[in-house]
Amino acid sequence: MCTSPPRKTTTNNVSPSAYEPVPGWVDNLNGPTGLMVGAGKGVIRSMLIDTRHKSEVIPVDYAINGLCVIPYQFAMEQRPVDVPVYNITCADHRKMQWGEVIEMSKKIGYQYPMEAGLWYPDGCITTNRFHHNINVLLFHWLPAYVIDFMLFILGQKRFMIRVQNRISVGLEVLQFFTMRAWYFKSDAYASLWTMLTEADRKNFNMDMDPVETIPMYIESCVQGGRQYLMKESPDSLPRARRQLMLMYLLDRACKTIIVGFLGYWMFGLVSRLVGV
Repeated sequence: MCTSPPRKTTTNNVSPSAYEPVPGWVDNLNGPTGLMVGAGKGVIRSMLIDTRHKSEVIPVDYAINGLCVIPYQFAMEQRPVDVPVYNITCADHRKMQWGEVIEMSKKIGYQYPMEAGLWYPDGCITTNRFHHNINVLLFHWLPAYVIDFMLFILGQKRFMIRVQNRISVGLEVLQFFTMRAWYFKSDAYASLWTMLTEADRKNFNMDMDPVETIPMYIESCVQGGRQYLMKESPDSLPRARRQLMLMYLLDRACKTIIVGFLGYWMFGLVSRLVGV
């Protein structure tokens, strides 16, 4: 007969590992990881994010350690009368605004770029849904249809529309969280830390690291996404950096041509109107 006390445990967005089994380990594209990889490949060009809100993510190894420690409390104490609730969430002192996280991720992402992206990774972050939808139409769906049409003409397997469908579903789920402010009260979870010995704290790290480690964690996430999801070896970084520079030059050249064409067209239109 099971004698474990009833309890309720909830977690927020789980992200790549901080330490275990190795820094940056990840095995799926769910949550922020998919955004990071999609943006790094130049596939995701626009997303709805309110940069004023705090990011609510937690490394997967911290979440697992928390789940291991929670039953330990009931082995040391009397069964509680009320059902305890534990929000396994990022410690308050580690929470950063989405804007800070994005800027830091961009900077680190340019240091550890991914290979052979679709375009230069410099997407748009906005809270304007109309602006976002225009960007999605022009920079997500239009290129996808053009690329698949070219592949069809060449007799190759088409895939971009299928990829964009998956991206759209993932973004809809993620944007539900990035456009809203979330507050998880986690006093009960944080109190577990005081019960652990120094040895247990080393074995069951529960997100009590200082905030200074955040840049190191984001760096491990970027490298982990390259290595464990995209299967890109660290040895490929020099080549990826050269490709990033070429994509940057191509991006700026295309934007210059487009802006120049629009300026020339508007100048001609104004000239004709003035002449009339």
